Amino acid sequence: MRVDVTFPSGDGACAGWLYRPDGAAGDVRCVVMGHGFSLTRHDALGAYASALADAGYAVLVFDYRGFGASPGEPRQRFRIGMQREDWRSAIAFARTLDGIDAQRIVLWGYSMASSSVVPVAARSSDGIAAVLVLCPFVDGLPRVLRTPPSLVASITPRAVADLAGRHNTIPVTAAPGELGAMTFEGERQGFAMTVAPDSPWRNEISPGIFLTVGMLRPVTLAPRLRMPVWVGLGTRDITVSAKAAERLAYDAPHGELHRYPVDHFGAFTRAGIDEIAADQVAFLRRAVPV
Repeated sequence: MRVDVTFPSGDGACAGWLYRPDGAAGDVRCVVMGHGFSLTRHDALGAYASALADAGYAVLVFDYRGFGASPGEPRQRFRIGMQREDWRSAIAFARTLDGIDAQRIVLWGYSMASSSVVPVAARSSDGIAAVLVLCPFVDGLPRVLRTPPSLVASITPRAVADLAGRHNTIPVTAAPGELGAMTFEGERQGFAMTVAPDSPWRNEISPGIFLTVGMLRPVTLAPRLRMPVWVGLGTRDITVSAKAAERLAYDAPHGELHRYPVDHFGAFTRAGIDEIAADQVAFLRRAVPV
């Protein structure tokens, strides 16, 4: 069963879906699930949430403030600090719900969401029973080093203006050589494949993050993750650093690495969802039994 929910975060609110397993007896474990850089909960997350709910877990899927169906102005304004606050608010909200085990919360993040999930779990681990990160973006420096200098030159003045309070946006994705946040080969096609027909996703993002993304390195917090950690890595993924994902799994005391023959968006094909969701369910049944 899925219902619409809204919960407060900061000076605003986040919209989400709450999935509950059928026939649950007693308090159940809850997975809090969030998407990556700009995608919304409408974009393939429902398939993963449904698989986990069928396995007996409640799932709270949410949109960040200013994105998707969540309120917030200006729209498409990316701030990593705000998104981490939204994660903490989602966890707090899940703990208030009837029928949820408040001390057995699981965090599930895709791509850039991992840059919030890892610090939140590392710094407030009480009650966080497990972490799952798929195609994790946990080290921004390799991405910066591979970005063409001409693109850096185009984005930098816009990023400075954004951080100075002059809101502006650039395309989230574009063809190689064009202006956009994600222009590596195949990324534009990946978004086109993943975004649902009824999705509120917009091909716009504020560029301020690009001034500091090289210093965004949550992988260094891996040793502080005391709970079981599941890391899913696409062997053909050029969007995120494979070495950083491997390090996250190896440095986390209870980490495990799973490799899949997909690129960054291949996790959202039917075959990718079926295989990866089955592995995630198996991991949760070991780490956080129903």
